[in-house]
Amino acid sequence: MSDFGTVLRKFRRTAGLSQEKLASASGISVEAIKALEAGKRRSPRPLTLKLLADGLGLAGDERAELVAAGTQSRTSRQLPGQLPDDLEDFSGRDEQIADVEKLFSSGEERQGVVVISAIAGMGGVGKTALGVHVAHRVAAQFPDGQLYLNLRGFGPGEPMVVAEALGRLMGSLGVQTDVSDVDELASRYRSALAGRRVFVLLDNAANEAQVLPLLPGTSTCAVLITSRRSLTTLPGAAHLALDALPEPDARSLLAQVVGDGRIESDPVNAEAIVRLCGGLPLALRIAGARLAAQPSWSVEYFAERLGTNRRRLDELTLGDLDVRMSIEVSLAAATEQDAGAVAAFGLLGLHDGEELDVRVAARLLDLPVAATEELLEQLVDLHLLESSGPRRYQFHDLLRAYAQELAAARISASERLAARDRVVALYVAMAWRTRMPRLGTSSRAWFDEQWLAGSEGLEHEEVMAWLDAEADQVLAAAGRLTTGPWPDLTTLVRLAAGMVLFWADRQRNADGARLGELAVAALHRDPSCAPSGVEASIRHNLAQHYGVMADFERAAAHMRVAVELSGAPGSEWMLIHSLFALAQFLERLDRLDEGMTHAETGLELALKAGDEALEGQARFTLGVLAGRLGRPDEQDREFELAATLVRVHEPTSFAWLSRSIGDTYLRCGRPDSARNWLRTELATVKGSCSPFAVADHLQLLGAAEVQSTAYAAARGHLEEALALIGENSRELEVRVRASLGDALSGLGATELAEDQWRLVQGLRDQYGLQ
Repeated sequence: MSDFGTVLRKFRRTAGLSQEKLASASGISVEAIKALEAGKRRSPRPLTLKLLADGLGLAGDERAELVAAGTQSRTSRQLPGQLPDDLEDFSGRDEQIADVEKLFSSGEERQGVVVISAIAGMGGVGKTALGVHVAHRVAAQFPDGQLYLNLRGFGPGEPMVVAEALGRLMGSLGVQTDVSDVDELASRYRSALAGRRVFVLLDNAANEAQVLPLLPGTSTCAVLITSRRSLTTLPGAAHLALDALPEPDARSLLAQVVGDGRIESDPVNAEAIVRLCGGLPLALRIAGARLAAQPSWSVEYFAERLGTNRRRLDELTLGDLDVRMSIEVSLAAATEQDAGAVAAFGLLGLHDGEELDVRVAARLLDLPVAATEELLEQLVDLHLLESSGPRRYQFHDLLRAYAQELAAARISASERLAARDRVVALYVAMAWRTRMPRLGTSSRAWFDEQWLAGSEGLEHEEVMAWLDAEADQVLAAAGRLTTGPWPDLTTLVRLAAGMVLFWADRQRNADGARLGELAVAALHRDPSCAPSGVEASIRHNLAQHYGVMADFERAAAHMRVAVELSGAPGSEWMLIHSLFALAQFLERLDRLDEGMTHAETGLELALKAGDEALEGQARFTLGVLAGRLGRPDEQDREFELAATLVRVHEPTSFAWLSRSIGDTYLRCGRPDSARNWLRTELATVKGSCSPFAVADHLQLLGAAEVQSTAYAAARGHLEEALALIGENSRELEVRVRASLGDALSGLGATELAEDQWRLVQGLRDQYGLQ
């Protein structure tokens, strides 16, 4: 009888098909057909024979001849076919399937190395399902058999020992052995595979040490490994970290499991179930099976049952499918490395934010940062945590629910309070670190060096960048300090006072106002929270936030209180500043005469104090009022004098002054003066100020250019501003994008302009901005 390669080539040529066309007609890869015709694969699987015969259009004797040629050598040795059945409802993962399949189909010789793919991911994410699915797809390329072994790395009982694993694999190959030495077993295993084209699927591996002796020694074989650990030290392996299913694939899987159209008919609640299951295939299969078993349940009803963390994991259990148990298995493995892993996991569950910074985690765990990072990386290796960036981590939603369960069950009230206080102390340290270059007299008298513990050695910009990432959590933590069984109003006021420069620099005025209002309320509840001058400072800064948000009534009201509270000896500096600010807010409310009175009083006090920096602030305020009263020449003189004094005596305030002068010119109907001023001072601001101050200046310059119909110049300034702020100042981004939309509209780019205005509205809606 002819060898299979010769028979296949004969029938292909008779049919007039190229290897590529036969591949298309049969569904067998071109590489596999080439290998079969070249005699490199002598024993195709029955499914491969059927597909080839169908693709060639063979029937009767011709079909029998092809099948006989392909099966003649199969009886000479055992050909294992151990792959579990593929899932009928396997859904999604197209990109990952293509990547792994390409790896196993990437070449016939494979340059003398065994091809290894290691799939890692959290329990229930579908590692085994993906591995089995890919194995079935590439099985035809391995005609000498497919081996499958569950190594029991995670789950009930102990992981399979290497000697047992080797014995099972060799038995599947038809090789009997009576030796027990692992090295000898591994050697005989490699010999049994030598020259054979076998696919090995090693499922649920515990670690690299368990897997290494099970790797073939011949490049004709290939291995696919799944594990909850990232087997990063496995030599020569290609690694795939499997994430949760994306929403469309997750919804498709859910619909297939339910199977009666309920998911398709209620997309809103179906999306809610997908979200509550975190896109985890195990959770989705349980949810789908429960819905399928309860045809009277609506999708909305089941979404409501899943809606609270307290019962979600209870809902996601069915028979031997149990999300909670899957998590517990992984956590048990973490405990083998660190006995405190369970306690640590529960403490991490106290964190409410989307992301977890390593310094915050260290405070929760009450451990040094280095030890904390090592523990967190162990959890990442087991896919109990995800690394969202350098030294930043996050939970999958269901893992967060489990961590919160642990926290509720195992962490006492006193431990919770201690953990909260440690984290808030870190927020206080970072906040006050930003204030150290500009600590006022009243603040210096109140400040305690111990507040900075934990922020040592960090530069100003490092701390500011850290707060960019943590600001939302600072706000949330401040809110928790006012409620619940353990309010801490003193720390709340301390935190609010520390954050003032960050909010101002980042132009996060709504957030600054929110924290300022909490602090004012705390001082009313307990005036002993801070010295008397602290409320004046908090009111002053709170008023400034409202002023930027154009809520001038509230701004003036808070600034009046700041003036009243600044009358005590030693508070002259705050009093003068508050008088100027109050005058500016009154100008915005068209109370020009009252505003002029406060401004002149402030100037008199500044001159009496001999403080030329304060005089500069007074001259600016007088210039604002002069312009509103129709005296442009006086306005220009006061502004020039203000700029000269502030530039020399208070350069850190020059960016604010420069922008404010430009803004005043615009409001007084002098757009050309605004544009000329802002253009002239741009270089100074760029050379000495933070990126956010520069972006603020550019935004106003762009708005002035729009008013002067210089739309192209405006667009350039505004796009530069966006690049400077990134996503760290929502309010400033709103202003920049609104002006950019105006500039693009002026240039005739209507669609681009509307895109910007839609983004503006989306940001306003999302963050509650004006």
